[in-house]
Amino acid sequence: MRRWILGVPVAVLIPFLAGCSTTVAPPVAQPQPQSPPAGATLVGLGDSIPAGDGCPGCTPFVELFGDQLSGDDALPVQVANLGVGGWTSTDLLDSLEPGEYDADAVRDADLVTVTIGANDFYAELDDYLDGDCGGDDGLGCFEPVLPQLQTTLTSVLDRIAELRAGQPTAVLVTGYWDVFPDGDVARELYGPQFLRDSAVLTLRANDVISEVAGAEGATYVDLFSTFKGTWGDGDPTGLLADDGDHPNQIGHQLIADALSSAAVAGSGSTEASAFTSSEWSPR
Repeated sequence: MRRWILGVPVAVLIPFLAGCSTTVAPPVAQPQPQSPPAGATLVGLGDSIPAGDGCPGCTPFVELFGDQLSGDDALPVQVANLGVGGWTSTDLLDSLEPGEYDADAVRDADLVTVTIGANDFYAELDDYLDGDCGGDDGLGCFEPVLPQLQTTLTSVLDRIAELRAGQPTAVLVTGYWDVFPDGDVARELYGPQFLRDSAVLTLRANDVISEVAGAEGATYVDLFSTFKGTWGDGDPTGLLADDGDHPNQIGHQLIADALSSAAVAGSGSTEASAFTSSEWSPR
C-alpha cells in the first residue's frame, strides 16, 4: 500500500522537499558566565602575637603574610586572624571543638598558621621570680609544662587535620624568640640572668613545638634566630613593641617574611594558587 503524508504521496513529496530545502545554521553557543577563580583562605590561630597586641596601629604578621601570598597572583587571599591575647594551648584546642567559630574557619582554610604555647609558662613565672622554681638550673618549675604543651599542641594539629578532612593544607607552626618579655624592657625589670634563663626555657619550648610540628607533618618556622640571629645572641629590642613582649611593626614584618620563606620551601611559590591545588601535600 502506498504511504501518504497529508494526502500527498511520499514519492512526490520527497523530491519536492529536496528542491525547496534551505540550510539551517546550527544554533550559536552562547558564552557562559565565568566564575571568578577560587582564592586561598588563610587562618591565623594563636595568642597575642598573631593578634597584634601591644602594638597599636600595627598590621599583624598574619595579614602581612596574606598580602605576600596575594602578590601579583590573580587569586585573592582571604585572611581570618583569630589570634587572642592570653590564650594558652588549651584555650586554642577548646576553640577547635565542633561547632566553634574557629573550627568552622579552619575547615575552610587552605593555609593555617599556629603560634601558641608561651602563655602556658606564665603560671609558674612568679615562682621563678621569687626564687622558688627549683631544679639544678633554677627552671625546675617549668619542666612539667613542656610535656603538657607537647600533648596539647599535638591535639591541636590533629584537630586541624580532622577538620580539613584530607584536603591539601599548609600548616605553618611558629616558635618564639622568647616566651617572656625580652630586650631592654626585660633587662631593666628582671636583670640579665632572667634574659639568660628565659632564652634557655624558650629554646626548650621551641624544641617541643618543632618536634610536634615535624611529627604531625606541619612546617616549623623558627623565630628565635629570626629575632636573635644564628647564634641566638642578638638583642631583639629594635623588633619589639614598648612592652618588650610583643613585636613592633618591623618584628611583624620579619615573621611574615619567615612564613613566606617556609611557604616557598613547601610549595615552591608564595602565590595563592600554590595553596589551592593538590600540589601541596596534605598534612
